[in-house]
Amino acid sequence: MQYREAPFGYFLVLDRGDEVLEGLTRFATDTGVRAASFTGIGAIENLTLGFYELATVSYLRKNFDEELEVASLIGNLAEVDGGPFPHVHGMFTRRDFTAIGGHVFEATVSITLELGVLTAPELIRRQPVDFCNLKLMDL
Repeated sequence: MQYREAPFGYFLVLDRGDEVLEGLTRFATDTGVRAASFTGIGAIENLTLGFYELATVSYLRKNFDEELEVASLIGNLAEVDGGPFPHVHGMFTRRDFTAIGGHVFEATVSITLELGVLTAPELIRRQPVDFCNLKLMDL
């Protein structure tokens, strides 16, 4: 993992073999960032996506054990239970140019993942809400 400060926050590069959510959590821990949004591009493998169903208050999950191009990775960093929490969604393309996307539970960098991280000076927390079992941003 590499990162460099920029006027808007940081440039962040995750390296081959890095797990994306672990890398984002490590970045937030190392830098103290607790409020940010990010976008990225690159290539990953071993992807687990989710789709949240409000009716069942649970995620459907699906694994994709293949190399994928990261057409768009977006998300935010906030604090949950005293630590950093990355919330990540993405759109990924296959070799045949079809696309898949959703909530990212797991992904391993296969070549590189290059991100711009827009930071905010104030802490943002996620809190439980009464209509589902998720912790949502509380501004």
